[in-house]
Amino acid sequence: MFSTKIKTFIKYRLLKTPPRQVVIETTNRCNLNCPYCMVGMQNELVSKYGLASHSLMSRPRGVMGEEVFYVVLDNLKKFGIRKVYLHFQGEPFLNPLTPKFAKILKQNKFEVGIFTNGMVFSGTSIREIADAEIDLIRFSVDGASEETYQKNRVGGKFVTVLENMKKVVAAHKNKKTRIEWQFLALKNNEHEIEKARQMAKEIGVYFFVKGFRQTDLEMVPDNPKYRAQFHKKPCTDVYHQLGIYWNGDVVPCCYDVDAKEVMGNLMRRDLVSIWNSGKYKDFRKRVDKFKSDPLAEPSICKNCLRWR
Repeated sequence: MFSTKIKTFIKYRLLKTPPRQVVIETTNRCNLNCPYCMVGMQNELVSKYGLASHSLMSRPRGVMGEEVFYVVLDNLKKFGIRKVYLHFQGEPFLNPLTPKFAKILKQNKFEVGIFTNGMVFSGTSIREIADAEIDLIRFSVDGASEETYQKNRVGGKFVTVLENMKKVVAAHKNKKTRIEWQFLALKNNEHEIEKARQMAKEIGVYFFVKGFRQTDLEMVPDNPKYRAQFHKKPCTDVYHQLGIYWNGDVVPCCYDVDAKEVMGNLMRRDLVSIWNSGKYKDFRKRVDKFKSDPLAEPSICKNCLRWR
């Protein structure tokens, strides 16, 4: 019997099969301005501005409309995507159509998950998302007190997100949806991890700690077990998952948050042809050959927070 790690190596590094998972950006607007936000651009932004706030995004902001969504949906089915995450940059529930998109995806037999900061739920959106009965809702909550939470989720209120988690749990009673509390471990909040774990247990949500990928050294947790470990290049994520912006742009990596490597747009070209295009093939080739040709490695990969 092959181990899971060996199977993954064969599938994504040797066979290099097309992705079966996608992250879809229902909007890149956000109601918070977390100082460490913007994933792969953290190294660049922290060195330049002292923080990596979402407000520094340079590409246009918008929300995915139904016209783009149905084009995306058609392409996902033809491409063979099986798992869909309705988030990328931004807070997905700032787009009021997100629960509708989730329900349609479930009706079309996709596995569906949504990550949220939990601040913008309303009674209507909670009922709608519960009715969709998706596979996963993950709350990103980086603190177990108002004081600590607001240092990390700037603009949010811990009491609000806590109440919303309770409401979402109640609405999903007897449903199959898994509801999680993700706690990003930082130097300023690691002392509250066990408190948060107990609160999650009382609310009735799964709890896990996400390791911090070191960018700003002042935010690195003291406890080494809360620091994320790097995977060894070459990256296999480019064969495992792709991203779609709110306007239909396709990007090869969830760390490409500011449109540095747009491979094509689904409103002008189908996903199969984008994946098989010379531009996308060249990108994957440069990722694979990072060691033999380091100068050709895509710029977004050079300071990757996941692969090294």
